[in-house]
Amino acid sequence: MNRLNYAILLVCFLAGTLPGDEKETLPQANAPIEREVTFPGANGVELAGTLLFPHHAPDVKLPGVIIVAGSGPTDRNGNSAMHPLVANINSLKQIAGHLAQEGIASLRYDKRGQYGSEKAPSDRKELYEFCFWENYVGDAAAALAYLQEQPEIDAARTAMIGHSEGGMLVLQAAARGKGFPQPPAALVLASTPGRRAEVIIREQLSRNLITTLFLKKNDEIVESVKKTGQVPDDVPDTLVPLYQPELGKFLQGMFAFDGPALAARFPGPVLVISGEKDLQHNVSLETAALEEGLKKRDPDDHEVFVVPGASHNLKTVTIIDSNGFGGEIVPEAAEKLRSWLRMKLDAADN
Repeated sequence: MNRLNYAILLVCFLAGTLPGDEKETLPQANAPIEREVTFPGANGVELAGTLLFPHHAPDVKLPGVIIVAGSGPTDRNGNSAMHPLVANINSLKQIAGHLAQEGIASLRYDKRGQYGSEKAPSDRKELYEFCFWENYVGDAAAALAYLQEQPEIDAARTAMIGHSEGGMLVLQAAARGKGFPQPPAALVLASTPGRRAEVIIREQLSRNLITTLFLKKNDEIVESVKKTGQVPDDVPDTLVPLYQPELGKFLQGMFAFDGPALAARFPGPVLVISGEKDLQHNVSLETAALEEGLKKRDPDDHEVFVVPGASHNLKTVTIIDSNGFGGEIVPEAAEKLRSWLRMKLDAADN
């Protein structure tokens, strides 16, 4: 596999064919209605997604949320090509199902270049522009705009949910407040980092005996990317998976993400929800960073909920499944998402 193809796999990933404009799955009585859709993201890139509507009377306007996936080759349902032996993580699909039971519609989508969304360009320069961090932020804003335009949806009662890196994207989009007809009434930051990305990467490298030998070089690469938006030519092979040359602008935008500052700018209710046994993030430190910004707001309306025994994906951690990929969302997590969003979106109607 050449370097260009490897870059596409790591960040723009598994592009597939586009679905038709809209294909609606007919439900049984009182079951949710699932509709496959496409819509334009940032710079007109075609994104493929799934709208899920709870059973409702024709004249009732529904509250709704968008659900944005985390990093890597993660699809709209929460499944990842990085974990081919775990075929059905389905964490995001499960969240959508729980919200439908609560009477809340949702839109979840495949990120640009992945699965059903528009294919990533093969040309290196075009790929570099395609994968700008700002484009992913713009895609999240475009998803909210598309949801708000649906005739079944009450645009004033819409929210954004982001998981992991997806939480970073929705927080930045919401704080910016552009690209959608109505600002989101609430945000859910699920397993979302609050500290600087370079700090987290350095901590992760420090956990491995081999990569600890490259910490100084890693620091040099980070500083170069932050200043120039270009990945330097002398990246050691050990660090190449982190620093593909086509991803300079993506990484520059990610390194510029300031969770506390952005959190302080969003005026609405925020739920910070994380798994107690998250192996990817230091939950206490990430939560504290987000709270640092949220507490600066006046008035401040936020809640932190750490789900007992739950993983990064809000699933149950077991001895056999230490990553918590399998099974259903932990009931406490599902209940908190349902009740909190219902309360905040109903309040937005008053």
